[in-house]
Amino acid sequence: MANFSHLPLQEAVYAALTGDATLMALVSGVFDRPPEGTAFPYVTLGESTGSDWSSAATVGMEHHFTLHVWSREGGRKQSASIMERLHTLLHQANLSITGQTLVMMVFSASEIVLENDGWTYHGKMQFHALLQAN
Repeated sequence: MANFSHLPLQEAVYAALTGDATLMALVSGVFDRPPEGTAFPYVTLGESTGSDWSSAATVGMEHHFTLHVWSREGGRKQSASIMERLHTLLHQANLSITGQTLVMMVFSASEIVLENDGWTYHGKMQFHALLQAN
């Protein structure tokens, strides 16, 4: 297991999100980096951190990652609805991750802020995942 790599978890999260028809009906897409001119609302894969949580008996990695929701709908309602769906899909999810076993994944924090442009609502959701080598 490339236990330092964030990529297998990112790929599994991306697949779970883009494979959900309900979420995809709410957003124009899910992106690592959105193409210029992407229509609102959309979701981006954000920051991620990882640390070793191996023991004498197992090799594992702890990840914290953020998803960003971008909306220009008046008010926070659209962002909140999208974030609710993200929570449904990922909190305590059972994702298949290449070369690893997902021990647990839980939602840990969120916020919705109005960006300085006065039009864009920015939702942030943080998740915590523990992975173990197969």
